[in-house]
Amino acid sequence: MPRTATLPALAVATALALALPGPALAAPTADPAGFSATGFTAALGNGIAITEAHAAYPSGPVRAEVSSARFASLGTVAGIHARAGERSTGGTAAEAGVAATELDLAAAVLSTGVVTARCATEDESDPTARVRVHDVLLTVDGSARLGFSANPAPGTTVQLPGGLGQVVLNEQLPGPDGSLTVNALRLSLTEAAGDLAGDVVIGSVTCPSLVPAEEPPAEEDPVEEEPAEEPAEEEDGTAAEEGVLISVAEDAGAGHGVKDVVFEVVDERGALIDACTTDASGRCGVAFAPQEHRTYYACVATTPAGYGMPAPDEVCDGPYRIAPGDEITIHEPFPLLPAPGDQ
Repeated sequence: MPRTATLPALAVATALALALPGPALAAPTADPAGFSATGFTAALGNGIAITEAHAAYPSGPVRAEVSSARFASLGTVAGIHARAGERSTGGTAAEAGVAATELDLAAAVLSTGVVTARCATEDESDPTARVRVHDVLLTVDGSARLGFSANPAPGTTVQLPGGLGQVVLNEQLPGPDGSLTVNALRLSLTEAAGDLAGDVVIGSVTCPSLVPAEEPPAEEDPVEEEPAEEPAEEEDGTAAEEGVLISVAEDAGAGHGVKDVVFEVVDERGALIDACTTDASGRCGVAFAPQEHRTYYACVATTPAGYGMPAPDEVCDGPYRIAPGDEITIHEPFPLLPAPGDQ
């Protein structure tokens, strides 16, 4: 099955960073020229400063991965990744996150499944963002157990009991230049938490605005522009009938479906239509009102713990033409291989 790469095929594995002295930011500074992504950062008491998997575009590297990192007595983070760059389907994006987390921060124990943040910008547009958090569980002082939605609203904030701090999900921080920084999950512990007070950030991305600077209005009479294309409606005013693109993922060795794979559907311009997460059968579908003259792609966005991402030239499948009322399944399942180190 032909696949279409979404990012240049450049992979860089970052080195493990432990207990570096001196102050550190909760998230790295964005690449001043464009897009940046960082999989995992921590700035905690006792001089602990950790940054794992950082990518930037256009300065590079555009891809960084760490299969598993153990941080002394704190615990383990697996599948740390960061990607930034142009997509063959159009637009530019940054994505970062982890496949699994198990951290013991004394006052709080954090465990997660797949956690990712993603932002994208098309030409002459402002950035858009999407966050996914799966199986996040925070145990505070050994008793209080906090769970969270897999699709948190922007700025979702939960205060920890005992004044120990807070958790912020889908944190969106607009910059004065129109850029957007998105943190999928930020755990902030106050001094009440003891020696490990500070911040842990999972999945941080920054995308610039590509809206052209405004120019002085021309003196000539303005030309009336045609209205932008919008989803069509039927003559009776009801919404246009939707089509469905169904994506499938399977274990390349065992042949069974793979659960918790996140697929995105994008059009030929790279505009994100929507995303879905596979069930136990390895299938999920995105329903949308297709445009007559557009084509669509199914792309693997994240994979669960134990599986690696497809090769860069096999991340997307398409193009597909979809008519209202169609229910189309991709031609062949995406075969997922075990992540390096899990074989």
